[in-house]
Amino acid sequence: MNFIRGSLLVIISALILISFLFLGIFATLNYSLKYDIIKPQIKTFIKELVKNEVNKTIIDEQVKILQTYCKTNQDYSFNDETTNYTFVIPCETIAKGTDEIIDAEADILIDGYYYKKYECEFFNCFKESPFFIISQHAKDFWKKQFYTFLIVSFLLAVLIFLLVEKKNNFPIILGALLIAGFLPLLALSGIAKFVTSNFALSVPFDLSSIALIFFSKANFVFLTGFIIGAILIGIGIFWKLIIIALKIEHWFEKKDGGK
Repeated sequence: MNFIRGSLLVIISALILISFLFLGIFATLNYSLKYDIIKPQIKTFIKELVKNEVNKTIIDEQVKILQTYCKTNQDYSFNDETTNYTFVIPCETIAKGTDEIIDAEADILIDGYYYKKYECEFFNCFKESPFFIISQHAKDFWKKQFYTFLIVSFLLAVLIFLLVEKKNNFPIILGALLIAGFLPLLALSGIAKFVTSNFALSVPFDLSSIALIFFSKANFVFLTGFIIGAILIGIGIFWKLIIIALKIEHWFEKKDGGK
């Protein structure tokens, strides 16, 4: 019976370790794709892309043309063939110069793609638009996976509690498994950078810089998991100390009673 219990405990522990790993990954993707977190990163990426790929002289000349156009108009609109997106830039923004124009275009592009309504399933959305990967739609998908694995992890934790003989070992085991499961999150950024750097794609930007955006909150998620795991381990140790203290107290009471 003890062998069966021990074997089941090992199997369930392995399963919850895997579940914690996916829980951490999906939590990272969910938090990293929050609008207020992803927007400044994408914006910086767009600015660097424009700066590296477009001649500044050409940009300045175009800005002068736009500023001349704005003398008789309130805004300027155009359709970008690369993104297939229509930009409407107020002339008051154009009057402020190149940086403000790029900022405005980046804001329009990011807002448009992030909040766009996608009717497709997650993996089918790649065919519709690769930009959906930085959308609210993608974030909601990762959030759903996070809650799925949270439920799975909870159910597996209940099974571990039922299988472990000494219940005061339960929080220690669970805390240790949580920390171990979240530990690979520290390597996510490095793995993503290594994989994307080996893609032989003819794109005018560094793929690794895009990949890192999706794991920008990996350290935060790991730290959260580490703290929760440490608290669980601390509870387990405190529980054991209480039991030891009660045993010592009982021993003294028994000794005093024998006098």
